[in-house]
Amino acid sequence: MDLQVEYATEADGLGLARINTISFQNRGMLSLFFPEASQQQLEAYKAVYSMKHLANPEMHVLKLVDPSTGELIGYARWFIPKALGGETVPQLSEQAQEAARDPVAYAPQPFNEPAYTAFRQLLETSRKKHTTERDMMLDLLAVLPKYQGRGLSSKLLRWGCSRADELGVRVYLEATGEGYPVYIKYGWKPVEEVSLDRSLYGAEGKESFTLMIRDPQPQ
Repeated sequence: MDLQVEYATEADGLGLARINTISFQNRGMLSLFFPEASQQQLEAYKAVYSMKHLANPEMHVLKLVDPSTGELIGYARWFIPKALGGETVPQLSEQAQEAARDPVAYAPQPFNEPAYTAFRQLLETSRKKHTTERDMMLDLLAVLPKYQGRGLSSKLLRWGCSRADELGVRVYLEATGEGYPVYIKYGWKPVEEVSLDRSLYGAEGKESFTLMIRDPQPQ
């Protein structure tokens, strides 16, 4: 499928939210945070939350669209720090800007805030430990399940990897078990395993990630 990687816009909020919720629904984190939320409520909340990323000039939110249907089918969030230049210029409505300031205020109720806070702290601690102000980061990569296996993730990965190699910088990410083999293929190497104990927050099992770093590759 010959698709072009494009920047997402405010109008793509619901499409981004749909990809996010469907792609990660089997991991159970959304049901841990929002135990009674419907799919429609989750998508509405994630659409609002996407405004936070679109409003961040250091976050490059990229999309893939099926030209035959106009459906958003994949997206990625690449964080490129100010120290490296190349910031985006957000163009959001006043309503979107307001949502971006505090998207958690729009969270479906009931909201398992202790679990959510612990998860965010886990990620923030890991990022502070393994990154510097000159590292890029792959914040998210998702493709709708029915479109997986067609090389779409690779398109989104190549965008960021090429940028990192041009700049001569490292790229950090937190890999799920499903994504790990793909990231290994593109040059990432594991540096640490971290997990969130769900049993502390009313659920079962653990949510585990492999923290990975990719060194710049020769051009």
